[in-house]
Amino acid sequence: MPKVKIKRKSTLIDMTAMCDVAFLLLTFFMLTTKFKPEEVVSVDIPASRSELLTPDRDIMIISIEKGGKAFFSVDNQTLRGDLLDKMGEMYKVTFTADQRKNFQLTETFGVDVRQLPQLLTVATAEEKRNFAQTGVPMDTVNNQLGDWILEGRKLNPKMRIAIKGDRQSDMPAVQRVIEILQERKTNKFNLITSLKTN
Repeated sequence: MPKVKIKRKSTLIDMTAMCDVAFLLLTFFMLTTKFKPEEVVSVDIPASRSELLTPDRDIMIISIEKGGKAFFSVDNQTLRGDLLDKMGEMYKVTFTADQRKNFQLTETFGVDVRQLPQLLTVATAEEKRNFAQTGVPMDTVNNQLGDWILEGRKLNPKMRIAIKGDRQSDMPAVQRVIEILQERKTNKFNLITSLKTN
């Protein structure tokens, strides 16, 4: 008795749907990606063996460059605007709507609160880079860094604080930032480092 031959089916697979999915995913990732902001000051961070990651959201970063100047940043744009309003009230500095909007778009700054209107009226990114930022005052007489920290923590109690110090920065500057955090009853903070290789 002859065997029944099973008809072979074509192995052709329609990939149209797969291409659509791939382009949808590509578009999604392109639209939702948050690019690394341009830094006002370059900080060469020291290495350590800690593998604890810094959180992506609700973070306040205090950068200390090698000359000992402090720079301040908050990741949330809405919080940045509210924080500017609070500091403006405290130091009796008024900001226009455009200056407030520019501050919300400014990731990091390092000037006295009274100099912020001049920084925020600078038009181009090139002029902003060339603006002389002398650091946020943090001495005992004019402790604006402590006020930025305190007001930021009042607006968002879940805010995490991280210190990003240059490996060649003055140790007294880093110690002063830690003292300011302790004065403001903030004893929990992260130190940003790069991972040391073996």
